[in-house]
Amino acid sequence: MDKHRLRWMIPVALLAVLASQFATRADWRAMFSMDYWQSLSRYGMVMRIVESEFVHADEVDFQDLTDVALRAALRSLDPYSEYMTPDDYEDFSMAANQEYVGVGIEVGQFSGRIIISQVFDQGSAGAAGILSGDFIIGVDRADTRNESLGEVIDRIRGEPGSMVSVKVERPITAEEYSFDLERRAIALDSVVDVEMATETVGYMRVRQFIDETDLEMISAIHRLKAEGMQGLIIDLRGNPGGRLNIAVRMSEIFLDAGQPVLTVQSRRGVQEVFYAEATLDANHQPLVVLIDGDSASASEIFSGALRDHARAVLVGEKSYGKGSVQSVYSFPNGDGLKLTSARYLLPSGEAINGTGVCPDVTVEMDAEEAILLILQKHHLRKMSDASFTKTFGFAPIEDPQRLVAEQILEGLIGANMGMTKVEL
Repeated sequence: MDKHRLRWMIPVALLAVLASQFATRADWRAMFSMDYWQSLSRYGMVMRIVESEFVHADEVDFQDLTDVALRAALRSLDPYSEYMTPDDYEDFSMAANQEYVGVGIEVGQFSGRIIISQVFDQGSAGAAGILSGDFIIGVDRADTRNESLGEVIDRIRGEPGSMVSVKVERPITAEEYSFDLERRAIALDSVVDVEMATETVGYMRVRQFIDETDLEMISAIHRLKAEGMQGLIIDLRGNPGGRLNIAVRMSEIFLDAGQPVLTVQSRRGVQEVFYAEATLDANHQPLVVLIDGDSASASEIFSGALRDHARAVLVGEKSYGKGSVQSVYSFPNGDGLKLTSARYLLPSGEAINGTGVCPDVTVEMDAEEAILLILQKHHLRKMSDASFTKTFGFAPIEDPQRLVAEQILEGLIGANMGMTKVEL
């Protein structure tokens, strides 16, 4: 073999090795697809025509058009996949690291309106006089009654130390109030409202699944046991979820070592199975978990695993049905991508996504009950029933879902002690 032929064979062989390496990588396989290159060519052709011919030249920008196109493309896949601009990705990273800057309110949507579901003690909103149950109708002199939840949240967000004006309507009285609020960095606990519901039944609400939520729960359990708890209610209503590993750790507190918590299944098959590990903080007392239509993601993993292993009784309404995994990618210029890459399966093999977790005992609440409970939730600790009635125009009502949970636990505790079980 002459040297000239050898010089050509070595580069060709190297190219063949590199091509085989790229072909085995899922994210590089598109490089060998004619459809991929034809799609890029089509996109480029359209962008060139738009840039040269659109009537308003000052409104044509390749970067902006690409951002819009990528956002629309990802949004068309499912509700959870998303292209993020550098600003979007920075906000996402802050939220993922539990860095919260705001005025100290939790907001949601109720009957098409933006409602303040909770006011945190650490924020400026509570100090100014904003109340749970208030409807947001304006931000910085802009009327927001016809805006989406995301649009209102974007208006309220801002840099720490900056000011924002929030206008609210107070239901019952229908009066309007304006508040000038300072945005602050706020550290929020994830396990809250820890208390004894009855002489034997403990109660706690888990707001989200973030770093150390499992440790907060363990601390709360120890505290309640010291106060005489023999059974526990964990309230996951309105909990949007959070970290998968925290949901697994929290499940381990109540499950036996070796029991499966969930399976993660990707397009290539079973990706991983999570099993409960032994923990020194295991709790074997009777357990009821409250869920509703806003309990999602990690909330559904935790509650579904406990239900499937007959470790807890689920009470309330069917959960949201967000049982998918989003992989996050970051790019050199600061933008990012959040893409649904797998789905969750409960120990029974049931898929959560799009279906939700069904409770063992269904207790529905109508819209009026829900808003009244939101309104009274954080005020009864601070005033008498009479003062509350005078202030808000209605007498405090019972939480029907929590009431049923308490009755079930009292019955389970009685059964464990050899007493007559409570009839429901």
